[in-house]
Amino acid sequence: MNRTSTIEGTPRVSTAPKERPANRQSAGRTLLWWLHAATRFVLAITLLFNGVIKIGLWQFGGPDVGESLITLGEMSPMGLLSHMVGFSPLFQTLAGVAELGAAVALMWRRTMVLGALISAASMTFIAVLNLGYDMPAKQLSLVLLAMSLVVLAPWVKRVVVALLGRGAVSASIEPRPFRSPRANRIAGRIAMPVGMAALALTGIPVFLAQPVYGVDDAAPAGAWTVESDDAGADASWSQLALGNTLTDGAATAQVRKNDGALLVGTYVRDGDTLTLMLKPLRKPGQTALEYAGAPGERVELTYTTDRTDGLALTGDRTMELSRTPDASVLYDRGFSWSIRGDDPFER
Repeated sequence: MNRTSTIEGTPRVSTAPKERPANRQSAGRTLLWWLHAATRFVLAITLLFNGVIKIGLWQFGGPDVGESLITLGEMSPMGLLSHMVGFSPLFQTLAGVAELGAAVALMWRRTMVLGALISAASMTFIAVLNLGYDMPAKQLSLVLLAMSLVVLAPWVKRVVVALLGRGAVSASIEPRPFRSPRANRIAGRIAMPVGMAALALTGIPVFLAQPVYGVDDAAPAGAWTVESDDAGADASWSQLALGNTLTDGAATAQVRKNDGALLVGTYVRDGDTLTLMLKPLRKPGQTALEYAGAPGERVELTYTTDRTDGLALTGDRTMELSRTPDASVLYDRGFSWSIRGDDPFER
């Protein structure tokens, strides 16, 4: 505080610096806490989005026999990872629960350190996968990892001491986004309900925007070998795969031509009529928008089946096909939550 003295009756003001009250903090530190809160909020919202689409199995989907004709050599590293993760609902669910749990924990002061630790661990693992399998989100995962470390930074020394078990753990630092102690107490009380409301307002639209899934196990679904095709040697098909997992009413389809080329796309079944939309595989360097806008081939076929696992197709082309059981073992075996009666096998 200011001190005054009198020399020969003239008051003089001391030039000593003013002392800040013990319960006040500098404007710079207050700004840092606001930046910390903003980072925590954006991180929580992003983790919520990622967690919801993983728990709902919307990010990687699930195995579908309509994708059984592509060979390992034709896949990209990104496609290989997507197929691998898609075959494990357990992996997707646990990853989603970790991200969703971290998002909720980040919204409450008492659990924000735990949330930051879970987020940092999750993002480290995801960054390794993205880098190792050439995923396009590698930069985003590294940014989210950095944000997790920023949120954790004020307590990192305390966490390290606690984990190593050496020395006394210091008292926890309380975030102080306001210079007034009273304002900080009020903010601490309302932060959790406001944060949960923000998560709900974000998560519900994400959930509602996801596609509708279904299963159609009608006879055409499966992997088929073409026994005869009237399209001629240059355009004839050798294999056909039709999926049984519907996404907004359409399932995956793949066609292997006699010249070895692979066509991929979807099909819609209406009674005994199949409408296929097919195009070649996406080429390296071709953007997703360019590929989506590329013209495809529309094929309309009517199918009939017999009791010997045969399939007859007529319409834009006439073919006789037989089921290929070995081509769909990966999809027929699938994922099981229970212990199997037979031994796992590798081939």
